[in-house]
Amino acid sequence: MTSTVLDVALCLLLVSAAAVTLVTVPGGESERTADARTDGRANAVATTLTTSTTTVNYSLEPGATRADDRLVSFPTTSGPEFERSSHGTYAGLLADAAVGGLTVDGEPLTHTDDGFRDAIRTRTESEVAHDGVQLLVRWEPYRGAHLRGCVTAGPSPPSGATVHAATVTVPSGLAATRDGARVAATESGYAGVAGVVAANVVEGLFPADDLRFALRGDYPVSHLARYRYLRAGERYGVAVVDEDGTVVPAEANERLTAAVADAVERDLERSFETPSEAAASVRVTEVQVVVRTWSV
Repeated sequence: MTSTVLDVALCLLLVSAAAVTLVTVPGGESERTADARTDGRANAVATTLTTSTTTVNYSLEPGATRADDRLVSFPTTSGPEFERSSHGTYAGLLADAAVGGLTVDGEPLTHTDDGFRDAIRTRTESEVAHDGVQLLVRWEPYRGAHLRGCVTAGPSPPSGATVHAATVTVPSGLAATRDGARVAATESGYAGVAGVVAANVVEGLFPADDLRFALRGDYPVSHLARYRYLRAGERYGVAVVDEDGTVVPAEANERLTAAVADAVERDLERSFETPSEAAASVRVTEVQVVVRTWSV
C-alpha cells in the first residue's frame, strides 16, 4: 500500500486516542497505537494547534481552472480578484479546510478551496506536522456518510512504529443537530434523522443569505457560487435553477435538502441497526483533529 493510500485509509479511520489498540489497514500493514497519556508530545502538539495562530495566503484560482465549463464558464482564471487571506488557529483553519474540501461519494464537490487547503497544509507541515508528527483532520456528519471532508498533514509513520495519538474536537461551523436527530428518530425513524441532518448540512454548506449576495456580487465570487449550486444539483440529481436560468438560494436549498435527505436515509439504513443508533452518531457540528506522534 502506498503512503498516499495509507494516509487516506487512516484519515477515514481516525485512530482513537481513548484506548490502546492495534490498528490494521488493508494490505497487511499495521501499527501499534498507544494512549496519548503515555506520550506528552501528542498532547503538546494538540495544544499548539488550538492556541497558536497563523495567517495563510491563497488563491481561488483552482475553483475556476478545474471547473466543468459545461456548467459555468470562467472568462478569466487568475488575477488579484482571486487572491485571499485567512487568519486563525491551526486547528480552526484545518477544520475549515476539511469542511471546505467536501466530497460526495468520494468526488470533490468543487475545487474552490484547493488553494486554501494546500496553503494551510504547507504551513502546518512547516511549523507543526514534521519529524514524527502527522495530523488527520476529518469532518463526517455521521458514521458512514457519503459526504465528508478530510485533510492530512505531515509524513506517515513507518510500518511497525508505536504511534501515540491525541484527539481534538473543533467546531465545524454548522448548526447543532444531534438533539433534533434523537427526537426525530423516535418520531419518524431513519427518515426523520435524515431530514434533520440534511437540513442542517445544506443550511451550513449553502447559507442562503450569504449565497444570495454572492450570486449578485463581483467576479469570480458570483461564478463560483453559481458553480457550487450547479455541481450540487448535478451530484444529487435535482434542478437548482429556475426556468429563466437563475439560482434562487432558498428554493435551491429546499430541493437540495430533499435530495440529500434521501441519500442520508440510505446511508443510515445501511450503517445502523436502529434510528436511535443513527441519531447518536450524528456529528455535524464537529471536526476531529487527530495528532499522531512517533519516535524518529
